[in-house]
Amino acid sequence: MMRIGILHDYIQDECPGGANETLKRLCETAPRSVELYWLKVSDLIPIFNLDNYIIANTRSVSNTQLEHLLKGKQYIKIHFDYRRVSPKIIRDAKLLVYMSPQQKKDMLGSGYAHIMPSLVDPDKFSPGSGEGYLWVGNYSRQKGIRNLWEWAEANQVHIDCYGYGIPRVYLEQSEYCHVKVPVPNNEMPVLYKDYSVLVHLPSGPEAGSRVFIEAVLSRLQILTNEQEGDLSYDEPYSIARWRNRLQGAPARFWQQAIDALQS
Repeated sequence: MMRIGILHDYIQDECPGGANETLKRLCETAPRSVELYWLKVSDLIPIFNLDNYIIANTRSVSNTQLEHLLKGKQYIKIHFDYRRVSPKIIRDAKLLVYMSPQQKKDMLGSGYAHIMPSLVDPDKFSPGSGEGYLWVGNYSRQKGIRNLWEWAEANQVHIDCYGYGIPRVYLEQSEYCHVKVPVPNNEMPVLYKDYSVLVHLPSGPEAGSRVFIEAVLSRLQILTNEQEGDLSYDEPYSIARWRNRLQGAPARFWQQAIDALQS
């Protein structure tokens, strides 16, 4: 039995979002030969009890702390965003994982890495017949809240906004952006059926976006920009290509991960 710790800034479901859902999908699809432990990286002490790790988001500790914690350990680093860790952490990783071809190109260049999209279950999403504009995400600058507001005001288009975190005041006071009660991830497949267009305008490079993939699978029109990393996949608006890509993604990750940790 291989025991692997998942190091993340949050315990499972403490912070909703793409990283949380992808890590949960990895837990659901892990081989029987793997025993997983989801650990909050800032708790520090439990980290010393295992030899193998998957490193997710670690903003709550410094790179120096992370280097110390990982000394003598084997680990895989998943880059859920563009935050850079230290060259030593990259150099010592048994496997590097990026969320899109564009992110891998931007952060690593020509070196070898595994590319894994946000792990959406394609069988949960199907087209609906709704009308209207939708935005989904967390209320942060990176997710393009200002871009969303400016686009809605300029085009006088009403957009329903389902997010977590604290909405910007200008969003709540907007005539066109309507802040809704957040919807749990397991209810998202039904929500997409009520809309026809997803507005997704990140303000900076997006490694990959779970909502982009979900919207494609739900056959929504997507209004986005060049910052979206998933556009670097072949045929990024093809339902068939995404279904094929996603159905084998967890197994491909685990095969690469186990081989790397055993080498």
